[in-house]
Amino acid sequence: MFEVEAKIKVGSTGPIRTRLIEKGAVFDKKSRQTDTYFNSPFRDFAKSDEALRIRSEDGFSEITYKGPKVQGTGAKAREEFNVEVSDPKNLAEILTKIGFYRSAEVFKTREEFRFMETNVALDRVDNLGEFVEIEVITDDRESALEKIETVRKELEITGDHIPESYLEMILAKGNE
Repeated sequence: MFEVEAKIKVGSTGPIRTRLIEKGAVFDKKSRQTDTYFNSPFRDFAKSDEALRIRSEDGFSEITYKGPKVQGTGAKAREEFNVEVSDPKNLAEILTKIGFYRSAEVFKTREEFRFMETNVALDRVDNLGEFVEIEVITDDRESALEKIETVRKELEITGDHIPESYLEMILAKGNE
């Protein structure tokens, strides 16, 4: 399965939240997420365009591996695998014991909605600002891109898709 998403920086998520509610989107949840990213002792994930993270939110945790971005799709598409984790602190300790190392942490508040067969996330990312992510999990990337564009138009979301992950943006900001 592939995660196909468009990420757009916005001045405020408030108007988009209002449009989502007005148009009948289903509110899923609001959470505070901490994403702890690890790099590999075997290859540099920044160079191979992969990601390994532990996400913790409101008593739930999972580890996620994201493969390299698929080029030329108009949105960010990549293979993704998630596994629920009952003890994220011990998992982080195991990863460091076998040579992985923490590369960064990303902190965000996320509101999630289901709308027109997509997941829409309204994110406030510490030290970066506010963003909208429109995501589809699928094997059919072309239809996912069409759904994402339809949702963008329906919610009147303007701005360019940002292909960089929050991790990449945080790391770039740290190097400024």
